[in-house]
Amino acid sequence: MFFLLKNNLKCSVPGPRLNITAENDCRRLHCSLRDLSSLLQAVGRLAEYFIGDVFAARFSDALTVVERWVQDKLLLSACHLLVSLATTVRPVFLISIPAVQKVFNRITDASSQRLVDKAQVLVCRALSNILLLPWPNLPENEQQWPVRSMNHASLISALSRDYRTKVIIHQTLSVLEDIVENISGESTKSRQICYQSLQESVQVSLALFPAFIHQSDVTDEMLSFFLTLFRGLRVQMGVPFTEQIIQTFLNMFTREQLAESILHEGSTGCRVVEKFLKILQVVVQEPGQVFKPFLPSIIALCMEQVYPIIAERPSPDVKAELFELLFRTLHHNWRYFFKSTVLASVQRGMAEEQMENQPQFSAIMQAFGQSFLQPDIHLFKQNLFYLETLNTKQKLYHKKIFRSTMLFQFVNVLLQVLVHRSHDLLQEDIGIAVYNMASVDFDGFFTAFLPEFLSSCDGVDANQKNVLGRNFKMDRDLPSFTQSVHRLVNDLRYYRLCNDSLPPGTVKL
Repeated sequence: MFFLLKNNLKCSVPGPRLNITAENDCRRLHCSLRDLSSLLQAVGRLAEYFIGDVFAARFSDALTVVERWVQDKLLLSACHLLVSLATTVRPVFLISIPAVQKVFNRITDASSQRLVDKAQVLVCRALSNILLLPWPNLPENEQQWPVRSMNHASLISALSRDYRTKVIIHQTLSVLEDIVENISGESTKSRQICYQSLQESVQVSLALFPAFIHQSDVTDEMLSFFLTLFRGLRVQMGVPFTEQIIQTFLNMFTREQLAESILHEGSTGCRVVEKFLKILQVVVQEPGQVFKPFLPSIIALCMEQVYPIIAERPSPDVKAELFELLFRTLHHNWRYFFKSTVLASVQRGMAEEQMENQPQFSAIMQAFGQSFLQPDIHLFKQNLFYLETLNTKQKLYHKKIFRSTMLFQFVNVLLQVLVHRSHDLLQEDIGIAVYNMASVDFDGFFTAFLPEFLSSCDGVDANQKNVLGRNFKMDRDLPSFTQSVHRLVNDLRYYRLCNDSLPPGTVKL
């Protein structure tokens, strides 16, 4: 409540003033003040029952009630409070409080009963943050990192005890993943200590991965853990071990294993493959040359193993993650396909960039084109955005290979989509994409592509095709061009509708 009210105040030199600029803000402040008024009245009326001479007796009654209900009703609330203290307040003395030490001992004692899963995760997060997060307003030499590092290692060691069976793997990974996720945005020192504690557990997880490859529920949890590691502690893991992880996964996910996961194991198996592809997304985005040697294997995995399995499946599972991986591979590794020299950059209109790995590039573009023929509107929108982004950032449509072999194939597919009204919600986006592609070679579009497109249209006669061609204005600005595109599409649909509704032999319009 007080934090919400504080957001409406702005500190200035004369003094605090209201930071309200809209009528909605005014209403919100009014409601907050009324809530505060009600809260203060309630507290005021109850205060006499908990202060002064009756405090001791009433406290005993309250404690009895809390102890009776805390395990079932207040446990998660208490856990969240502990997390807030450890994460936001971060008092230096927190770890030395007997109650906190008791919690630490219970969590690390193998003979103690384990808390319910959600409470266990929250308590372990709190204990980890107490040991990992820097104390506020204290210099580095007073942070007691050696002692805290040792205690954190003891915590992780106790949590990953007996890390072999399926049940223990599930319980352990849920806790460790949460710890990594919550430390990923913190200081380098905190992440270093965290990974030092986790190192053995990570290595054991990698060693166990092949043994559980056919159990998708366990594999799913392991890959989720590794994905969190890649996102949060990639630098701390170091290049050699990261390479070992990538190579292990590439070796394990054969085409047979991928087919088993996607086709026979349902949603869990698909989630396993999706998380594997997400890990590879992190890898291909990494700057520098460290992981570039994996690019051929990653592209081959996508195009030769994953894509053939999912290409014709109506289900959207895995497709979105696969195409995001292909997009990020292109976007962050453009020079893997197009070698740009300094001279070519200076003389951009005079020299063509050197093309490499052309078969892989062509296969990726063909996969994008095929995706536009499928009914999934979300995948269509995503992939159209990816192509437009590549054109904006890398001038995709201007590349010689795209201009000469792909450009008008893509335009044809997009126009067919408009004609068949399969993705009407994306009319505007499709029209803009057609313009961006056609603008690379307007002359070719007007003189070669458009007549050929009309001649291949079924359901209209030669005279109607001529009318459609004459009505398409040769304007080259975006609004006029897209207007002509939508008029062409609507007129073509109209002619077909009229022709289909007339009996044979009738004179056509």
